[in-house]
Amino acid sequence: MTHDEIDIDDPTLHAYVDGQLPPERAAQVADWLLRHPRAAQQVLGWREQRDSLKALHRDWLDEPVPPSLTAALRPPAAKAPRWPRAWAAALLLAVGLGAGVAGGWGGHAWWTGKKEAAEMAAAAAASRAAGRDPSIPEYVRDAAIAHAVYQPEKRHPVEVGADQADHLIQWLSKRLGQPLYAPTLRDYGWKLVGGRLLPAGDDPSTGASAGASARTSVGAALARAQFMYENEAGERFTLYVSTGASSPEAPVAFRLMQRVEGGQTTRSLFWIDGKLAYALSGNFDERRLRVLADLVHARIGMIARASSAPVAP
Repeated sequence: MTHDEIDIDDPTLHAYVDGQLPPERAAQVADWLLRHPRAAQQVLGWREQRDSLKALHRDWLDEPVPPSLTAALRPPAAKAPRWPRAWAAALLLAVGLGAGVAGGWGGHAWWTGKKEAAEMAAAAAASRAAGRDPSIPEYVRDAAIAHAVYQPEKRHPVEVGADQADHLIQWLSKRLGQPLYAPTLRDYGWKLVGGRLLPAGDDPSTGASAGASARTSVGAALARAQFMYENEAGERFTLYVSTGASSPEAPVAFRLMQRVEGGQTTRSLFWIDGKLAYALSGNFDERRLRVLADLVHARIGMIARASSAPVAP
């Protein structure tokens, strides 16, 4: 069946917008939308409407719980028994050493958590002071900057070319400590140019938790990957990959960031999928970028499942 023979109805498009289609079907719909701009514009409108509904009264959800309600949930304080001071001193002396060891480590963990929260709050405040949206991770800004730097390059756009794609993917996977995939998009008019290794910025929003960081090497936490694609018209987009996502189980949700530099607008759609965070950047309109992001995400999922599937005897 050719691309134009695929039957796409409104319920299928709504399921596509809501992320309810299996990856294979989502890839077919994404390809169909590339060839039907009117339908793609309608899908984009539905997506914007959904995002607006999700954001409705979001500020209410972010408000702190009123003190009167939190006080009502607390159990009544038990009255302390009036022990003689001698008994109290003896009890403290008897348990002081043992409790000191356990309480010391508990207090250390509590203090570490408070310190990390304070550091993240300070980083958010600094972002607001600099006119940046603190809800957008720094890796997304790094991705947009890397795209703006390397996308115009004619002679050295990548570090390793597509002619060494297997080596490139194996090398970047090793450096990031996670399996990476560069999906083939030639049937959609895009070819892989190659990729490069990039350094990570100081980004608390994608930092791993204490337990995860113990399992992740320092080198992987400091590395980022960039893949570049190009079509016959010479247009390019880049896929930036970061490790150490703060919410490994977070659902996939595409968000948009725009960066204007020197009169040129770079749009980046970013999402978290498992332990990896992605940012797809390009210099074209949001509709095309969203279709490409859906397509790339679906293709990566298909490759990942095929790679992890057991080999038939």
